[in-house]
Amino acid sequence: MNLSRNISLVYLLSLLSRPWFWLGIWIFYYLSITNYAGIGLIETVLVLTFFLTEIPTGAVADLLGKKKTLLLAFTLQAACNFIMAFAPNLQTLMLSVLIGAIGGTFYSGTIEALTYDSLLQLKQKDRYEKVIAHMNTLNLIAPAFTSIIGGFLYVLQPSLPFIAAGLFHVIAFSVSLFLIEPEIDTEKFNLHNFISQTKKGFGQLFHAPHLKQQTLLLLSVAGIIVIAEEMLDSFLSFEFGFSEVQMGFLWSVIFLISAASSQLSPTIKSKLGLKLAFIITGIIISFTFIVSPILGLILGGTSLILRSSLSAIFTNLTSETINRHTLSKYRATTISTFNMLKNLPYVFTAFFLGSLADLYSAKLIAAVLGFTLLFLLTIQSLYAINKPAQATTD
Repeated sequence: MNLSRNISLVYLLSLLSRPWFWLGIWIFYYLSITNYAGIGLIETVLVLTFFLTEIPTGAVADLLGKKKTLLLAFTLQAACNFIMAFAPNLQTLMLSVLIGAIGGTFYSGTIEALTYDSLLQLKQKDRYEKVIAHMNTLNLIAPAFTSIIGGFLYVLQPSLPFIAAGLFHVIAFSVSLFLIEPEIDTEKFNLHNFISQTKKGFGQLFHAPHLKQQTLLLLSVAGIIVIAEEMLDSFLSFEFGFSEVQMGFLWSVIFLISAASSQLSPTIKSKLGLKLAFIITGIIISFTFIVSPILGLILGGTSLILRSSLSAIFTNLTSETINRHTLSKYRATTISTFNMLKNLPYVFTAFFLGSLADLYSAKLIAAVLGFTLLFLLTIQSLYAINKPAQATTD
C-alpha cells in the first residue's frame, strides 16, 4: 500500500473540510432568525455537543478506524449545512448545529492522528512539524477565499453559502474514500476497549507532573481562543461596523494572513522554545482583547487579524506538543480530550456571554476576557517557564 499518498490527501482534505462560505455572513443570517441571546443558546448547544462527544468520537476513531470516522464526519457536516440553508426557525437552526457539531468532533483529532500515524509508519515522524503547519495553512486558505464568495452569494440568496458548504463536504467524503488506514496499534472495537480507550486517552494529558502543568498552560489560552473564534470575534466585527460584503473580505484577509503566519511556527519554536512561545503568544492575544473597547473599523479589524494569526501559531505548537507526548493507539482520543477540555469554558459561558452582549457590548466582554487570560497566563507562567524539558513519546 502506498501510505505516503495519505499526506497528499490530507492536504486536499484540509482545503475541503473548511468551506466556510458562511464565515462573513453567519451573524447576519442568525440575527434574521434570533438575537444575541438566541445565538448564545445555539452556541451553547454547539459547544455542549462538542464537549459530550469529543472524547467518545476520538475513541471511535482509534478503535473503529480513522478513515471510516472521517467518512462519517463529512456525511454529518454536509447534512448540517443543507439543513441550515433552509432553517425556518431557531429550533431547526439548533438541530443543524447539533448535527454539525457531532460531525466536527468525528473530524477533530482524527485527521491529525491519521497524519501522524501515517508518518510514523513511514518512519518519517520528524516531518510532522512541517506537515501540520502546511495542513493548518490550507485550513486557513480555504475559508479565506470561500468567505469572499459567500458574502456575494448571501446577497443573491441567504441560503446559498450553506448549500455551497454542503457540496464541498460531499466532495471531501469522496476524497476520503481513497485514504489508507495506518496499521499502527490497532485494536478491535468493543465496549470494553471503548471505555478503556477513553480513560487511557484522557490520562495521556496528565500522566506526569510536567504534563499537567503544560496542559493547564495550553488550556488557559486555548479556552479563550475558542470563545473568540466561535462567537465573540463575529460579534466584534459586527460592532466594529463591517457590512455583509465587507465581512467577507475581512475574514478573507484574516485567514490569508493567518495562513502565512502558520508557516512561522517551526521558526518561532526554534527561536523561543515551546514554553516561552506559548506564553508570549498568549500574552499578545490577551492584549488584543483588552483594547477592543477603544477600537473602530480599521484598528478593530487589525486586532482580529493579529489575534487570528497568533492563534494559528499557538494551535500548531499545541498539536505538536500533544502528539509528541502521546502513544499512537491513544492519539485521536487524547487530541479529542484536549479539544473537549478547551471547549469547556465556552460550554458554561456561551449563553451568558450572548445575553451580556445584548445588554452591554461584545467589546466590553472582550476586554474582560483579555484581563482574565492575562491573569491565567501570569499564574501558569510561574509554574511552567522554569520547568525542565521532558522526554518525548512516540
